[in-house]
Amino acid sequence: MSDTVSATVEQGELAGRALDDGGSVFAGIPFAEPPVGPLRLRPPRPPRPWQGIRDATAFRASPAQNPDPWSPPDAMHDEDCLHVNVWTPDVHGHRPVMVWIYGGAFESGSAAPPGTDGQWLMRGGDVVAVAFNYRVGALGFLDLTGIGGENWSGSVNLGLQDQVAALHWVRRNIARFGGDPDNVCVFGGSAGASSVGCLLAMPTARGLFRRAVLMSPPVARIYAPATARRLAADLLDTVGVRRPEQLLDLPVEDILAAQAKIVPADMGVRALPGGRSWGPVLDGTVLPRTPVQAAEAGDTVTVPLLIGANRDEMLAAEVFGQPGTEPPTVDALYDEVAGAVGEDAARGLLDAYRAAEPDAGTARLRLRFLGDHLYRVPAARMAEAHTRAGGRAYRYLFAADLPVVGPSHGMEAALVFGTHDSDDNPLAQLYRQWDGSAALGRQVMAAWAGFARTGDPGWAPHTPGAADVQVFGAPGPVSEPPTATAAAWQLAAHPATVPESAV
Repeated sequence: MSDTVSATVEQGELAGRALDDGGSVFAGIPFAEPPVGPLRLRPPRPPRPWQGIRDATAFRASPAQNPDPWSPPDAMHDEDCLHVNVWTPDVHGHRPVMVWIYGGAFESGSAAPPGTDGQWLMRGGDVVAVAFNYRVGALGFLDLTGIGGENWSGSVNLGLQDQVAALHWVRRNIARFGGDPDNVCVFGGSAGASSVGCLLAMPTARGLFRRAVLMSPPVARIYAPATARRLAADLLDTVGVRRPEQLLDLPVEDILAAQAKIVPADMGVRALPGGRSWGPVLDGTVLPRTPVQAAEAGDTVTVPLLIGANRDEMLAAEVFGQPGTEPPTVDALYDEVAGAVGEDAARGLLDAYRAAEPDAGTARLRLRFLGDHLYRVPAARMAEAHTRAGGRAYRYLFAADLPVVGPSHGMEAALVFGTHDSDDNPLAQLYRQWDGSAALGRQVMAAWAGFARTGDPGWAPHTPGAADVQVFGAPGPVSEPPTATAAAWQLAAHPATVPESAV
């Protein structure tokens, strides 16, 4: 077999790389012009054609971002990041296409190995696997429309606009890699799942994918324009400029340093009343509705959903001592929960969490609430709204008790991709210690790939009120939210965007 494989896209000819175990990868393909210099903080523009054969054997840099403890020390980051990677069994096929959107709190992430590697999914699922970079942090989600005047009217939700541009590229070019452009499934975890939800609500993304998978989607963490305007003004103040135009000449390191100073480190605080961070803004144009609002309005009914969360979403934060795991006082915990969901719901939720874990301290109880508030309940609400409007949703709960980390946030992604046993996975030893990892990995990958292929992951779609949530790694099916907290969550307030002050 030749070391290189050829494909031709709209912009020119590519030389990809044959993989040792079969299939090939085409890496670092531009789907937009580099967003640098005068294009920094501007919507993506179509890529320019190239002459000759472009080398697509090596992965390119991830988006500019601050250091992430999960990234390898030699990871490359750059503003010139709008590239797509394609893993294909055969460039001459007509296979389903699975397009991954990475998470990372809208501040970090990568479409390249080791964080994203599509070769096992490509082979095991017999699909064309795709991943692309999108801008994160201030470079991707700074809203300049409120402070920059007409000249900056399009500079909002740039990371989401990058995603739409990448999906347009996939639509036009994926047949050249053996993929079916009429059978595209987008799937994402955490911030990537929130992105999938936003794409469902964006008019510019309509028709670019046929199915969607939302893995632990924080779809309620959408910010109001007023919050985004204040965040933008604070960034300009922090870097010491008065006008958005002056941001174009700053070293990117100055922007990255400033963006970290003006948002809270605690992931829970970011999404609770008064919180703010980098992420989607309900600007009314790029994103005219939240994902749940779009589902309630029937905008999503034509796209089948596979949607769910993990049982112990915030456990890894406790294990690794991340911000937010310090024990609050009992009164402070109640005030925080009540400010987010209302007093009646707060009493019921905290009573239920205490009854389930009588020996748990306030830090653990807070993490239980945050895991439900940020991920499990939004997933349930999105599925319910989609189903009641006439759509089809398949629900799941990941509940595998992996060593140390359990079924915490993001632990199912490596099983979907088949990278749980890869030496490049920093948590591979934990998966290897759990006897069920190999079988569960095959089960999860088959469900995701089956859904991408046919729209059916292997169990019945959701019926409102039914206990039909498929469970991975534990007995099921079950109800979501769990029976113990369902009544309290029914009483909870669910604002469309992150409230600017306590409810």
